[in-house]
Amino acid sequence: MAPTTMKAIQIQQYNESYHISEVPVPKAKPHQVLVRIQAAGFCHTDLMALNNKFNTTLPFIGSHEPAGVIEEVGSEVTGFQRGDRVGCINFDSVCGKCADCKAGLPIYCDAPLMKGITTDGGWAEYMVADARFLVKLPDDMEFKVAAPLMCAGISIYGGIVRADVPEGGSIGIVGIGGLGHLGTQVAKCMGYKVAAIDVKQSALDAVASYEHSPDVLILATDSVEKSLDKINGMISSDYPGLDATVLATDHPAAFELAAALTRKHGTMVLLGQPEKGITMSYQTVIYKDIKLVGSLVADTAQAQELVELFHRNRLHVEITEWKMEEAEQMRQWYCSGASSGKNVIVIE
Repeated sequence: MAPTTMKAIQIQQYNESYHISEVPVPKAKPHQVLVRIQAAGFCHTDLMALNNKFNTTLPFIGSHEPAGVIEEVGSEVTGFQRGDRVGCINFDSVCGKCADCKAGLPIYCDAPLMKGITTDGGWAEYMVADARFLVKLPDDMEFKVAAPLMCAGISIYGGIVRADVPEGGSIGIVGIGGLGHLGTQVAKCMGYKVAAIDVKQSALDAVASYEHSPDVLILATDSVEKSLDKINGMISSDYPGLDATVLATDHPAAFELAAALTRKHGTMVLLGQPEKGITMSYQTVIYKDIKLVGSLVADTAQAQELVELFHRNRLHVEITEWKMEEAEQMRQWYCSGASSGKNVIVIE
C-alpha cells in the first residue's frame, strides 16, 4: 500500500530553482496505474516547462521520462498488474475526440496532457500513468537505462522511422547529444549506413567507441566537400549524399549543413526545436527536391519496439546519475554546456 505523502520536485513558480517538496501521493483513476518511480530523466523540454514555454498550470512535478514498478492498477486497466516493470511515454492523457485520436494517432491529439510539461511528471516517489501509454520493460533492463528511452529514445526512433529510408540506405544523425548518441546506435541496428554529425570531436569519438558505431564521423566545422567525400565513400548510390538526415539539435547552423549533406530527393526529419525557427535556402529545398518532415515521438507500439531493440542489441546510454536532492545542481550542470548524454534522477 502506498503512503499518503511523497517527495517530489514540484515547480511552484516559473524560473525558480529545483527543490524537493512533500506532496500528496496521487490516486489512480480507473484507466490509470500508480507507478513507484525508480528513475526519471532530465530533458531540454523540462527547462522549457520551467521557463513557462507551455503555459503549464502551477504547481506541477517535472520530468517526462519515467520508469518504475506498478504499485496499484485501476479497475479498467487490462494487460498490466502490480509488480510489472514499466516505462511511461510522455503522454498523461488525450482527448479521445479529435480527428487524430479517432484516427488512431493519439500522439497528435489536439489537447493532450503531457507528463512533466502540462501536468505532473516523474520526479516523484509515485506517479499515476494512463495504461495506454505504458510499455513493459525486460526484467534485466536497468530503470536508469529505460527512463531516457521514454522521450529521448522514442523521439530519435520515431524520427528514424519517419525518414522512411529502405533498409541498407543511409541516414545522418545531426547532433550527437542525448538523442543523437542513441540514434546512431539504433539506426545501425535497423540496418542503415550511418553518419554521425556534430561540431564536437569528443561527441563523435564517444559514439565511435560503442559496439554499434557509425560508419563515418562528420565534424561540422569541416568543409561540405570533405564531408560529402566521406559520406560518398560509404554509400553505393547514383546520388551523392545521405538518403535522410535526422536533426537532433537546436543549433541554427545545423539545418543548412544537413541540407547540404542530404542527397537530391532525400528527406530531412526535424526533431530539434530552435527558438527562432529553422533556416534553409530555397535553392536547397527546391533544386534538390528535399522533403522536410516533422517528428514528435514514437507511439506506444513503436516505443515497445524500441525497448526490445535496445535490449536485444545491448545498446549504450551515456548516463550521469543524480539524486533528487541534486536536481538543481544537475540543471546548472546542463545549462553550463558541460553535460553529455542523458542526465537521470535515480529515486531510491
